[in-house]
Order: sequence, then C-alpha cells, then structure tokens
Amino acid sequence: MVSRVELHRAILLLAAAYNVAFGLWAALFPRAFFSLFQLDAPRYPAIWVTLGLVVGLYGALYAYAAWRPALWRPVVAVGLAGKILGPVSWLLAVGSGELPVRTFGLIALNDLVWWLPFALILLDGTPIAARLRALAPYAGAAVTAAAAIALATVLEPGATNAPTAATAAYVGAHVEAWRAGWLVWIGAAISLLAFLAWWAARLPRSATTWVALTIACAGLAFDLVAESLLLAWSPERFLDVAPGAFRLTGLGANGLYSVAGLILTARTPGLPRWLAQWSWTVWLLGIGLAIAVAIGSDAAARLLTAALFALLVPWLVVFGRRLA
Repeated sequence: MVSRVELHRAILLLAAAYNVAFGLWAALFPRAFFSLFQLDAPRYPAIWVTLGLVVGLYGALYAYAAWRPALWRPVVAVGLAGKILGPVSWLLAVGSGELPVRTFGLIALNDLVWWLPFALILLDGTPIAARLRALAPYAGAAVTAAAAIALATVLEPGATNAPTAATAAYVGAHVEAWRAGWLVWIGAAISLLAFLAWWAARLPRSATTWVALTIACAGLAFDLVAESLLLAWSPERFLDVAPGAFRLTGLGANGLYSVAGLILTARTPGLPRWLAQWSWTVWLLGIGLAIAVAIGSDAAARLLTAALFALLVPWLVVFGRRLA
C-alpha cells in the first residue's frame, strides 16, 4: 500500500516544485505578475524580485525536509502560517482598494490549496487525523453535493460555453452569490483530490497509482485557474474569461479527474461487480462531459452533469465505506 509517509513526501516535493517555479518566475520576470493581472507597473520591481527569491527558498526548504520526516512539523508549521497570513493580507489589501479582486487566483494557488495537505501533515499520528481520514468520503460527498446545489441554483444561468450579454448581466446582478458558488466549487475540487489520494493510499503500491495522482493534481491546477477566473474576473471581464475558463474546468479538469478515477478503479482489487460497474459509470460520465464541453454542447453538458453528480455523491459514500 502507498504509505502516508510517501504521500506526505509527495506533498512536500510538489510544494517545493511549485514554490521554486513561482520564485523563478517572480525573480526573472518581476513585471509579469502586474501585467497578468492588469495592475500598474511597480516603481520598484526589485521588491518583487526579493519576494520571488524568498518563495524559492521556501521551495528549497520543502525539498530538503521531504526526505527528513523529523523536520516535517516545524517546516510545515511555518509554511502553513505563511499560507494563512497571505490570504489575510490579501483581504486587507482588497478591502483598502490596493489590490483588485481579480488577483484572487494568486491566493488560491499559492495559499488556499495547501491548507488541507499541510494541516494533515501537522496532525499526522494524532486522533484528530484518524477521524479526518475516516470522514474523507463523507466530507467529499458533502462538499460535492454543496457544489452541485450551487451549480443548479446560482451558477447554472451563467454557466455556458457561449456567454452572451444577457449571461453577463445575470452574473453582474448576482455577483456575490456567483463568487460564493465558485468558492464552493474550489472546495469541491480540493476535496475530490483529497479523496483520490485517500483512495490511492489503500491500493497496492505501483507507479500506475502515482501516475493517477499526478493526473488528478494537473486536473486540480486547471480547476483552480478556471474557477479563480470565473470568481474574480467577473462581472467586468466575464465575457472575456468565461469561454476559456469553462473549457479549462469542464474539459481539462473534469477530463483529467475522470482519467485518474478510471486508473484507480482498474487498480482496485476485489470490488463487487455492482460497485465496479457504478465506479466505471461515474468516470465514463465524466469523460462524456469533457467531450460535450469540447464540442460546445451546453445541452449535453447539462444532462451529463446532472447524471454525473446524481451518481457521484452517493458513490463517494458507498465506495468510501467499502474501502474503509
């Protein structure tokens, strides 16, 4: 089986790779961030270069600690503290008008996505961690159900591959609910990856299992970018970002999650026939949804989304109980 030590090491190595990549980007191209988020060019870009170097050093520390479990708690504790203070500072900057909401994508990728895995590393070996692992299927089902409800009630009128002025007007009239709905979807994406990792930890150790998790991580990256665009660039730039964002989440993220799920299903021994068929159906519906988004069929995408969530939410509970 894939051990928790291996999963935690993988988390730290992934955090190291991300921090080093971000640090190099910020240090070598100090004006790129401001151009990407359409901000005024900085008067002193050297400050951003320094920030990039600090972030990169965090990455080097994560990589060093990944192979030394004795260092995990202090290193991760400092890292998590920074990833909590980052969003707090961002909220203060947005509230004061220093930064626009559209910079939320930076907070999602740099900070929010790491809260759960870093917290689990810190809690490892405690009764709280054991309870959290036991709740993984139920938490995943609850957050996924909340995302489905948000889609059906708030997001659906604006969720289209071909947005129009009327669609943009709807988003503008419901911007707070729209943003809250996509925030729930970000939570659902993170919880799905957490469930897939929990599932992988119960399978025989193999390179194929790690390939599935890598694919799922790529899916989460697509989801975070897409949902951050929809959350933070609306309503002002909704018509510009929505077509690409919906393809990123519907085709890229959903397709990758489904491929990862198919691989893990194939690697899971001893499933009853009915549960195996249910599992294959869930992930094949996900592939069908990705195809519907690729060809631009809103009607097919809505039908497949409804079928997918109707099967996925109870499947998370039933399948999770079986694995547990």
